[in-house]
Amino acid sequence: MRQIIEMSEREYFAYVGKRPGMFVGTASSFHRLTAFLTGYDQHAIRHGGQGLTG
Repeated sequence: MRQIIEMSEREYFAYVGKRPGMFVGTASSFHRLTAFLTGYDQHAIRHGGQGLTG
């Protein structure tokens, strides 16, 4: 397995999709998922990335 830091966004979200409980908890809900994506988006923007678009 590649390190997360080496993955493209597409690869990263495919990885998250295979193991969502590892990222948003085992009692996954829409609110937890949106909080995770918002955090990802804000981190990307803060560190010079585009963030999530589209």
